[in-house]
Amino acid sequence: MKNRIFGWMWNKQTLVLTVAAFFSFSMWFYVDRVWSPPSEMHFSDLYPRWYGSRELLLHGRDPYGPDVTWEIASWTYGNAVESERGQGNQGEDRLDYPLFAYPLYVAFILSPTVWLPYSKVESLFRLIMPALAFVSVPLWISALRWKCNWSTIGALALLSFGSFPTLENIYMQQPALLAAAFLAASAAALASNRLFLAGTLLAWGTIKPQFIFLLVPWLMLWAFSDWKSRKKLVQGFGITMFLLAGVSELFLPGWIREFIEGAFAYHHYTGNFSILTLLFRKSGGAVVSIGLVAGLALCTWQLRHEHAGSDRFNVALCLVFVVTLLIIPTMYPTGQILLLPCVFFALKKFSTIWAEGRSARLAHVAVCALIGWQWVGSSALMLAALTTPAATIRKLWVIPVSPLPLVPPAVLVLFSILAASMLSRRLSWVDTNAPEG
Repeated sequence: MKNRIFGWMWNKQTLVLTVAAFFSFSMWFYVDRVWSPPSEMHFSDLYPRWYGSRELLLHGRDPYGPDVTWEIASWTYGNAVESERGQGNQGEDRLDYPLFAYPLYVAFILSPTVWLPYSKVESLFRLIMPALAFVSVPLWISALRWKCNWSTIGALALLSFGSFPTLENIYMQQPALLAAAFLAASAAALASNRLFLAGTLLAWGTIKPQFIFLLVPWLMLWAFSDWKSRKKLVQGFGITMFLLAGVSELFLPGWIREFIEGAFAYHHYTGNFSILTLLFRKSGGAVVSIGLVAGLALCTWQLRHEHAGSDRFNVALCLVFVVTLLIIPTMYPTGQILLLPCVFFALKKFSTIWAEGRSARLAHVAVCALIGWQWVGSSALMLAALTTPAATIRKLWVIPVSPLPLVPPAVLVLFSILAASMLSRRLSWVDTNAPEG
């Protein structure tokens, strides 16, 4: 009888992993064969940061400067940019913002690679970025204090890696994966009460400022609410930021002003806008953004005394991430890697959420359906490719990714319901040591 039960469990775990692997592979097929941009143009978000870092560290040049910007653009866009540059002001206006577009201290992370040719750096990061995607999964699971079995961890790792936001980051070599890994490691350190380490890792996560502009104020509020036991978080963050900004100032005096001006110019030129702007237009999006930040401030203020890693703390953390994604001025799904802890928490507390009522259940189903559709669509296109010409399949590229802009709003609804229930004391939110999910 015992062997029969063990065999059934083994088969069930194998099935879960097999299905997760199939969906992951289907999304890789979609990204590589259907979604991928034209091959005649270089698309690498890593190259501008690497090239700017190389010019700064090896030649003492300003990575935010116009000459470095044009050299980056020439590599990216080829002869089109060079021909525009020869047209005078028209060409100069086209890229009148720095393509480096990151805090200067990202150069310290990339410094071991600046002596290598970019072809080798690109090959190296094709290994590093998938590794970061996989490592982030157990880090977030640790941060949430979720005790799940090995097959669940494996399936979550496969699906997280094989999601469109992650593979888009990998394909585009977007440093957002690196920033997200720092934040995951910081959250895991926070949950294990290694506060100085958590603060240090949080500071390194600021290489992607749009990811942390709400997170840092929330965690500082949390730390100052119990200064005696939490001051090491502030110390770790403050000392590391002082060193990063100070050493960067030695390399390039006035870099902070150049970075801020360049960031505003970049967003103005590219015309990026937030998900809220898409849903409510510019003025409506601004009003909703203010309302969301105000509601988040009220919620986090009431939760400032919660212990790191507790369910109540993690609800606040997830709300910070989802509100961030809704109000930052970009529609690209690359930032949705920040939703990993939100999705994992919803899976961990599945039974609690379903016991809460119809609204919570509907929100949970909506989140699962919107996220899961990407694998339904990619699987359908992969199977259709067996008998359908590639050109026809490529025309249907929008099918798997069409619901992605709705994922953050759906996650916001779910966690707003949970936060309201939690703050009204209708849910106990008691952590247990028993595995869930």
